[in-house]
Amino acid sequence: MTASQRIDIWFRQATPIALTLLLAILSAVPIGVPGYTAVVPAYTAMAAFYWAVFRPDLQPPFALFLVGVLQDILVATPLGMTALSLMVVHGLAVSQRRAFLGKPFVLAWFGFVLIQALAAFVVWLLASILALRPMGPEPAVFQYLVTVTLFPVVAWAFVRIHRYVVR
Repeated sequence: MTASQRIDIWFRQATPIALTLLLAILSAVPIGVPGYTAVVPAYTAMAAFYWAVFRPDLQPPFALFLVGVLQDILVATPLGMTALSLMVVHGLAVSQRRAFLGKPFVLAWFGFVLIQALAAFVVWLLASILALRPMGPEPAVFQYLVTVTLFPVVAWAFVRIHRYVVR
């Protein structure tokens, strides 16, 4: 194998985690809407779920954890909160991946809906514990609803990237 072929393979294999990193950075970009950072869709959770189901070998949990920590730093959330959320999504998706593989997309979407609900609840609960008072559930619920609604669109993009870049 030539050096350029090895580099090509490395870039293809790095695509899932690089894409997740890019989504973490894009999630932190301010768009000028007050309160947007509290309800921005969980794009990194979408990536964690998709790649955990379809190519878990290309998304190591440690790298995903680091992406979560970086996102926490970028959006000024308590350190480790996004990382924990991504670990929940990744762990549950990997453990249930056989239920999603080879099945209609709607089943994977339903799985994401359930797994993301648990992850969103964990984040809300931790935020409430850290604030020493129950947080209002509205931002968390809105973020969850936007996230699961956008998942098919983002998953469509992941499928294209998976087919034509990662292979």
